Amino acid sequence: MIGSILRFKTAVALVLLGLLTLLAGIGQKTFWAPPETITATAPTGTAAPLTVFDEKLKTLHPGTVKITVKGEGAFLLAAGRPDDVDAWVGKTAHNTVDGVSEDGKALQLTHTDGEATAPSPAGSDLWVTTENATGEMDYSWNAPADGDWSLLLAADGTKAAPGSITMTFPNDTSTPWAIPLMVLGGLLIIAGGALLVLKPKSGNRTGGGSTFARRAQAKAAARRGDHGSTASTQDPAEPGTSASGTAAPETAPQQATPEKTGPEKTAPEKAAAGQKKGSGTVRRSGIVVAVLTAAAVAGTSVAAQASQTPAPSPSAPASSAPASDAATPGSADEGQTGDAPVLLDAQFRRVLEQVAGAVDAGDAAKDAAKLAPRVAKSELQVRTQNYKIRSQVGSYEARMPVRSTKLLTTVVTNKRSWPRSVMAVTQGEGNVVPQLLTLTQDSPRDNYKLVSSTPLQPGATFPGIGRAGTETLAPSDKTGLAYSGDEALAGLGDRLTTADSTFKDKLVEGQSSPYIADTLAYQADVVKSGVNGTFAFTHKAAADNTVVFRTADGGALVLGRLNFSFDGTPRADGDKLTIGDDAAALAGGKETSTGMVLDFAESVAVYVPPAGSKDPMKLVAATRGLVGAKFK
Repeated sequence: MIGSILRFKTAVALVLLGLLTLLAGIGQKTFWAPPETITATAPTGTAAPLTVFDEKLKTLHPGTVKITVKGEGAFLLAAGRPDDVDAWVGKTAHNTVDGVSEDGKALQLTHTDGEATAPSPAGSDLWVTTENATGEMDYSWNAPADGDWSLLLAADGTKAAPGSITMTFPNDTSTPWAIPLMVLGGLLIIAGGALLVLKPKSGNRTGGGSTFARRAQAKAAARRGDHGSTASTQDPAEPGTSASGTAAPETAPQQATPEKTGPEKTAPEKAAAGQKKGSGTVRRSGIVVAVLTAAAVAGTSVAAQASQTPAPSPSAPASSAPASDAATPGSADEGQTGDAPVLLDAQFRRVLEQVAGAVDAGDAAKDAAKLAPRVAKSELQVRTQNYKIRSQVGSYEARMPVRSTKLLTTVVTNKRSWPRSVMAVTQGEGNVVPQLLTLTQDSPRDNYKLVSSTPLQPGATFPGIGRAGTETLAPSDKTGLAYSGDEALAGLGDRLTTADSTFKDKLVEGQSSPYIADTLAYQADVVKSGVNGTFAFTHKAAADNTVVFRTADGGALVLGRLNFSFDGTPRADGDKLTIGDDAAALAGGKETSTGMVLDFAESVAVYVPPAGSKDPMKLVAATRGLVGAKFK
């Protein structure tokens, strides 16, 4: 009777605990489920023309971060590498959104004093993407490529950047306890139901097992005790025993003696005690299950609340920072950023399109002012003088057009300091052969400008250069090379000046690429035919025009400019020198009795083999353009 009650109570307890556990598991997936997002708002801070979003905010929580910005008038949000953003901001006063408060409701804002204004960041080549808005913007912050990325918020550089900023982060909605709790709850309910339905089988009971039997045995034992109190120890043995007191084999079932009555009486008591102990164990087990279930429910509730709490802000102590936050100074990610190419493919194509557009506009109008935003140095000078000559000499040949289409390859430096240089090889409409376009960015706030366009020599092979980013060397750096960039251009200059140059066998060109041979032949012909004059020719490397890219085989591609000077002096008094129409357009006349100087800009590219190689240097690309003519 008592066992049935205990079994019923235990079964009910198991079912109730199962229901609670099942409810806790379901709750984890429904009403206790953590929110999908966490929203934090920036406090009102000191006004500044620029606001920077620290790269750590992008990786504070996995997934896409959404930013809402409200402000007056037009503004933009640009994405760039952290070092590029910092370099562009420079000494300008700015605010930095660099963390989230412990409760996850407020953004941490740091103000840095500095210059009151900055140029407009719109159109900078540093930005991978730019979003423009008026009044309000909803922006999804997705990384355009591997590595760290920061954001820059600004109006026009003179007005204060918008101050109403809200960031929404994805939250960790995982509930690892939900399924286990539901499974455990189901098992507890099944166990409780089974305990109610199933009954234990009745076993074979011995004579001393029932209440009546125990009473009869007790009475018989009492009677035997009364008789046995006067008997001698030498009395005949009772049935079932031998005279010596040892058990007789094969006798009738023995009856309990006074000495054996104790153990037989205590046997049922031990059984009862075992039942009590078992019921106590069941009750304790139920208590343990209840405690464990309560702890599990409480733990999952805490886990749900914990998942709603944002990770510590970057300003939190290192010991409390999440283990997954690797975007910290000095981390491996920073090292990768330090080696990252300065332009992504999308950036490069955008820059190239703008350069080609500027050159097309200048060429069409023969207006050098239209080149200024995207053309500089040697290329600007050559095209400017070409426009001037063509305005007076209609037959003068135009420079080769610059095309952004049919992009054959790109060469991008991973040197993140300035100036930065990149190169493209294109062959669009009007390009008889592929041309090498060298672009340079002088400072963070400058855009890339075309500094030279050099047609590839017919039959020449362009050396292999990694597109993922390559090293650029200083012109004087000879590390791992047979010649430095300066030495290579000086050697080419000597090779073009003197037929018997010491570099005759050290710097060669292909049989179908006769630039060196044609130059030497032209100079020799002028000297031979100019009987009334004395002529001298020099080819010298121009300073600050040399760019050196490391090639895949450990060598280098050197691009630069040579200043080709053609000096002529009348041989005797009264002798006159005559120049062509192209030079006359720059010199202001065709004849001179005092002498003349013609200046050409030679854009060249030379391949330098790695140190230890027995191969000679090779002229890969070359062209020249008249940039000056004057009389002495």
